[in-house]
Amino acid sequence: MLGNMLRHAGVDVPEALVFGLGQGIDAQFFPPPPHAPVPPMLTGRVGPGLIAEHACAALGVGLVTLREADDADAHAQAVAALSAGRVVGVTVDIFHLDYFASRTHFSAHCLALHGLDDSTAYVVDTTQQGGAQQLPLASFVRARASDEGFMPSPRLHWHLDDGPAGSTVDLAPRIWPAVQGAAARFLDRGRGADRGIAALRRAAEELPGWRQLPRGEAVIPEIARFWRFAGTGGTNFRGLYAEFLAEAHALTGDAELLPSLTAFAEIVAAWTGLIDHLGGYAGAPDRSAHLKEAAARLHAVADAEEAAFTRLLDLSRDRTGTV
Repeated sequence: MLGNMLRHAGVDVPEALVFGLGQGIDAQFFPPPPHAPVPPMLTGRVGPGLIAEHACAALGVGLVTLREADDADAHAQAVAALSAGRVVGVTVDIFHLDYFASRTHFSAHCLALHGLDDSTAYVVDTTQQGGAQQLPLASFVRARASDEGFMPSPRLHWHLDDGPAGSTVDLAPRIWPAVQGAAARFLDRGRGADRGIAALRRAAEELPGWRQLPRGEAVIPEIARFWRFAGTGGTNFRGLYAEFLAEAHALTGDAELLPSLTAFAEIVAAWTGLIDHLGGYAGAPDRSAHLKEAAARLHAVADAEEAAFTRLLDLSRDRTGTV
């Protein structure tokens, strides 16, 4: 979403750099509501607003964030921004997107909106979701207004301010502060049991009991599919962060980043193996043992991530000279 907005404004920055400078990497665990047939949610990033805020600050680009109280005002603000020649970033609930196969409510998905008429919203989604899409306007309005599911952010949108300076910013000095901010946040246990490294630990502890959830036998394969295809879980965003570290190495020439690149490649592989294992739950001869093995794998992933982020935090503190 933000990458499309930046390119439209003449600032061509790879998606991985936007994500890394935006300090997007994280883990957040959302336990299911009691007695509700909703699976637990584990995400691999912070909210999109925070990514946009950090990335635009690093790139020297002004960012305008708006949240409207009703659909009419939200529509009017989007039309005004589009009329001024801007691409608009919006958060939506994927449940209401006609081209999404998932019937799960997740309200922190982002789209780049580049056109509206009386019946249609013209948006760009991720490559995985088909890129450019046309949505019935009524579906688009419902998706923007939804406060259901995890991470709701109804009628939130962003656009870039006039005069972006990102094309002239030297990005190399911005790398280490961004790494330090993301690593320190991930490792901070003061954020509670559902954020950062503690979120991974909690999910691993609770995973063996997920078969006791309402619809548990059906929910577990759904979780595996959601982790694989919807960008949650760990693989996609860990892979994107590995790409950021490769970009960071190219910009800074700092050889001390190379072990971190290796570590994140191994983390991505571990997440992929975990998702493959969880996806085989329905055919497992001993489903209880199968979930215990999945939990052990998630604990191992958490160990690897804690070590990787600890190394990055120590290294970034050394490079920035700050604690």
